[in-house]
Amino acid sequence: MTVREALGRLIKGVHADLGDYRTLRELLDVQFDAALKHRSAVITDIADRITALTTQMEKRRAERFALAKVLVGKQQGAVTISAVAARLPANARPAFDEWWQTLEKLVQECKRLNQRNCDLLMNQHQILQRVLQADGGGTYAPA
Repeated sequence: MTVREALGRLIKGVHADLGDYRTLRELLDVQFDAALKHRSAVITDIADRITALTTQMEKRRAERFALAKVLVGKQQGAVTISAVAARLPANARPAFDEWWQTLEKLVQECKRLNQRNCDLLMNQHQILQRVLQADGGGTYAPA
């Protein structure tokens, strides 16, 4: 594989991830809304869609890492996106840097939204467990 081909595949993967992270952000919002409304069928459907999407994104991440190693060379210690960007033509670097920064922001936002959803679902589960495990002197005791 030539350097040009590797760069092309890497850039194509970044573009695909930008679109998929935007989709993931939307799915996480739908998941949150479904959790608030206790819509378990929707939660399950969204979880399946998120799993399929993140599986594809993980494959591209692994490919991106392999391509970066090819581009930077095995003689280098750590493979960084800065080292990869340095292999780009000077006129292409600003656009690539912007795409990468946007991708990093989307990743962080999706992590935050995922944690928000996890916290909500765990809190709902804890409340349900307390209700179901009441010792008779709790919530549903006769007046």
